[in-house]
Amino acid sequence: MTNENLLELAQQAREHARAGISGFKVGAALLTSCGKVFTGCNIEDPSGVGVTNLCAERCAVAKALSEGFSDFEKIAVAGGTDTLTACTPCGVCRQYLNSFCPQIKVVCMDNGGSKEYTLSELLPHSFEESFGS
Repeated sequence: MTNENLLELAQQAREHARAGISGFKVGAALLTSCGKVFTGCNIEDPSGVGVTNLCAERCAVAKALSEGFSDFEKIAVAGGTDTLTACTPCGVCRQYLNSFCPQIKVVCMDNGGSKEYTLSELLPHSFEESFGS
């Protein structure tokens, strides 16, 4: 699957986002090593801002893990307010991704195209590295 196809799926997932607090909708598309894709969107809940909010990336990973998939290759992220803008995973999602798939590639929009990062580029000093795990 191309990065553009994965980003398109992330953009489609973004349409389901519940971003009533921030107005910043995000979609993610997670590609497994066997070619299956799991999508996710951010879900904001005013009852416990920060505690109950779920980012698109963690939503996609949770869906995949709950279906028995754990070998991930890439995740695409599409986000923004009214229009799509360059969007990388937040710090919490970077660490979460690192916990389950430290070798994953992260695809983000970039000036109408896409840019691919390694997770170690986005999270150079992960929790595991810091504590020798």
